[in-house]
Amino acid sequence: MGSESISLKILLFTGSFPPPMAGGSVEYVYNIISHLPPKSVVVHTGNEDILQAAIVDKGIRQRIIRSSFISSVIAGGPRHRLDKLIALRQYLLWPIIGLWIIIRERPQVVHLGEVNFAGIAAITARTLFGIPYMVYTYAEEITTLRSRWLHRWWLCLILRRADALVTVSDYTRSLLMECGVPEDRIYKVLPAVSSQKCDLATPEQISKIRAKYHLENRQVLLTVGRLVERKGHATVIEALQRIRKTHPDVCYVIVGVGPQEKSLRMRSGEAGLDAHVIFTGLVDDSELACLYEICDVFVMPHREIRDTAETEGCPTVFLEASAHGKPVVGGNAGGVTDAILDGRTGFIIDGTKAAVIADVVIQLLGNPLLACQVGAAGREYTSRMRPESNALAIWEISQRLAQNSEWKK
Repeated sequence: MGSESISLKILLFTGSFPPPMAGGSVEYVYNIISHLPPKSVVVHTGNEDILQAAIVDKGIRQRIIRSSFISSVIAGGPRHRLDKLIALRQYLLWPIIGLWIIIRERPQVVHLGEVNFAGIAAITARTLFGIPYMVYTYAEEITTLRSRWLHRWWLCLILRRADALVTVSDYTRSLLMECGVPEDRIYKVLPAVSSQKCDLATPEQISKIRAKYHLENRQVLLTVGRLVERKGHATVIEALQRIRKTHPDVCYVIVGVGPQEKSLRMRSGEAGLDAHVIFTGLVDDSELACLYEICDVFVMPHREIRDTAETEGCPTVFLEASAHGKPVVGGNAGGVTDAILDGRTGFIIDGTKAAVIADVVIQLLGNPLLACQVGAAGREYTSRMRPESNALAIWEISQRLAQNSEWKK
């Protein structure tokens, strides 16, 4: 990262790490860590899928320590009594084992890939040894945790004691400041679009995927993301009835898995849309690149779920679609304004209203010139959002923290 870089050792505690390579925070952290100097980072993360974890570890030039008690953020929070007992093990062990790893590894800087219970170890090491720590923040974890009084205290403690906080959007920056974090400790680093996600697929690959899902001579809407309520899949299915009046061959492709899959399939069937809604499940990067190229409009009308305070920080999928030159349509919630430049790279709408979604999609499908202009603006906007740039920004922040550290090797 330049000859002026000082020798630096980073210790990262995170549940946002593959496998699986799914979810915005997982890709965000992995894209950064994998582009930092080789052997500069020690990662402490989970080990839920041993075989896939071994494959991931061989493909990254950092040292990985895996513990079975650490849950992936993709798993979500505990829902049942047994889940809570398993989660309790993580709450108790991570602070203790985390502190032991800090003492053993002697890092100059500690990173938390998200707010987690290793934060207790980070605070302790900062207090006892003067080791600075920084936290990666998104949005949902802040809105969710601060709605519970005990979690709010713990959340604010970790955030306020941190020497630096990295965030993905202006929206999340505002959430941090509401928690009492000084603005001068907050650094916005937008999600990057990895080369695997923005590489153009070959015509042969595209034809193969188009045939696989019977998308020949059809206009295609695409959503990529976990099948949960806040993503808005159900509202797109509802809007499809109106869209089909002017575009009868339109097809809605849904990439991802999640707890709402069964209800979405039922909704699609009850509306007589089985021939117009396709569920692909999880796909690899090559197939996903083809689907981005095939689609005419990328739409994800996300919203905030009031009961659980779930929301989006800066949805990376909008940036990925823009990198492929596609117009994007998103809901007016969370940090969407950093992912979509309204009226330029796409359109920000009320994601809870099917009629509004239908109107915007019909406008884009019916005006190829407008869709092309919006898509081109998105491609230009995302052209500078690369993992290498994000890694450099994180490295420079870490260097500044290390230079002020009281901990000496």
